Amino acid sequence: MKCVNALIAFVLVVSVSAQSSSAESQQQTEKTPIIAVGPDEGVVRWLQPDSAKALGQGALLNIKIDRLSVPYTNIMVATQKLAASGIPVHIHTWEDEVIYVIKGQGFAVINEDRTLVPIQTGSVLYIPLGEWHGLKNNDPKEPMDILLVTTPVKPNGLGDFFQFATVKPGHPPLNLPEEEFLKLVRKYGMEIPKKQ
Repeated sequence: MKCVNALIAFVLVVSVSAQSSSAESQQQTEKTPIIAVGPDEGVVRWLQPDSAKALGQGALLNIKIDRLSVPYTNIMVATQKLAASGIPVHIHTWEDEVIYVIKGQGFAVINEDRTLVPIQTGSVLYIPLGEWHGLKNNDPKEPMDILLVTTPVKPNGLGDFFQFATVKPGHPPLNLPEEEFLKLVRKYGMEIPKKQ
């Protein structure tokens, strides 16, 4: 319970901070309502499933708060069961990200030199805009569960990537050629390192 309370407090602090610091936040004449999203609520998406019937090596996302579900928000909140391989190294070109490890262990892959930093249940990562990062499961058979929060929210940001560059459970995978996938990644404000 302490972990859940700390997590709720963390999300509220990030939300208040983002709202007070964003010059682009929507002017509101009425009080902004509190949003409560239950454990079984949100938009469930598959990222790179093996097939329409099996998530397999892909990632399971549950988008709890984004600009589509809460139009006046300045944050995106989602849970993710990582793909067996983790999250490839990438940068965000217009948002900060915070990752909280709900369950599991592995490594954060950080900076240009791809330093491995051990992480486990309860670890928190703050990734400033434009910093290289990724995650690696300690055991691909036991992928980490994480909570991610990004701010600020913009059209074509990570929240939109989760909504539009993924598939609903039961839908065939996109199976895009590499160049098409890279275009999609760039469209949603991310870059991946050039192959060496």
